[in-house]
Amino acid sequence: MFCARCGEQIPDASQICPLCGREASLQIDPPAPLPTASYPRSTALALPVVVGPNGVGGWLLFFCVGLTIFAPLTILMRATAGWRFSSPYLFYDVRVLFGMAVGAALWLEKPISLTLLRIYFMIAAATAVLNVLSLAATALQMHESVFSLPGFTVALEYVGIVVLWFAYFRKSARVRNTYGSNL
Repeated sequence: MFCARCGEQIPDASQICPLCGREASLQIDPPAPLPTASYPRSTALALPVVVGPNGVGGWLLFFCVGLTIFAPLTILMRATAGWRFSSPYLFYDVRVLFGMAVGAALWLEKPISLTLLRIYFMIAAATAVLNVLSLAATALQMHESVFSLPGFTVALEYVGIVVLWFAYFRKSARVRNTYGSNL
């Protein structure tokens, strides 16, 4: 054995070094564990945590069916009644046809879906503003209140529906989990 103090070789059973006169062994406490640093997980390696519903279902499915199936039925019903391309309905028909494409993209969970949906909501908002302005112009011409016109309730319903669907796509967990983000 070697003395822990002077480093000279001494007999194995010695507790005190005969050469330097000090204790031959050292009591060394085990080293304290090193503090562990917490590093943030890499976002590239982290799997997304899905909380809530996922996929096209619930209200999202209802919206897709409404855009792709029920809305085009209004064009078909007018077509069977002798419909022709005319300016009052042309903007509505283009919006419905674009809505079909948006609904199909949402239904198929395409990556471009939310971009198309943003454009669709811009068109729907423009339609709502045009309806309200048209009502205001009619009210001014007739010297009536906007609230007493027959189209007021229809315009108000349309604005309400657009606002509700926009709020749904802004806050829905299903939309976030299905497409990766909300509007």
